[in-house]
Amino acid sequence: MSVPTVQRIRVLRGPEICVLLRDLIGKQMQIKDLPPVKSADGYYAVASYEREDGTLAAGFAIDLQLAASLAAALTLVPAGVADDSVRAKALEPMLEENLAEVLNVAGRFFNGPTWPRAILKALGKPPGADPVKQLWATAPTRLAFEVTPAGHKGGKIALVAS
Repeated sequence: MSVPTVQRIRVLRGPEICVLLRDLIGKQMQIKDLPPVKSADGYYAVASYEREDGTLAAGFAIDLQLAASLAAALTLVPAGVADDSVRAKALEPMLEENLAEVLNVAGRFFNGPTWPRAILKALGKPPGADPVKQLWATAPTRLAFEVTPAGHKGGKIALVAS
């Protein structure tokens, strides 16, 4: 009897991520590679994505500044509202809803026409429990970027995939 193989999740690279974010919020983006991280600690929000069979596939983390900027830009909220959220160290409810939509769309960072599908499973603060925390520590694919949307302050994202 053969053991089923789990297909590795692929991750888009910086230029493709830049295009998806630009298309989502309608603003030009600048993106710069950063060294990969082994933890989502220090990020504001973390999304986990599963394969269609329910196995943990990928993770996406975003810092507060970029979360506020993208969430505001999504529905044309002034950049000052995003800045106020950063000063308050938390997004206001409307921006949290917008961030959830951004992280849902971010699932496309892990999907391609011939790749296994990754589906948003959970959204929360940096993981403190396994298996999500373990994914961040052991994932074979890991990327990090600094992203700056035009007219807004930039911040960091990190992606991992198994």
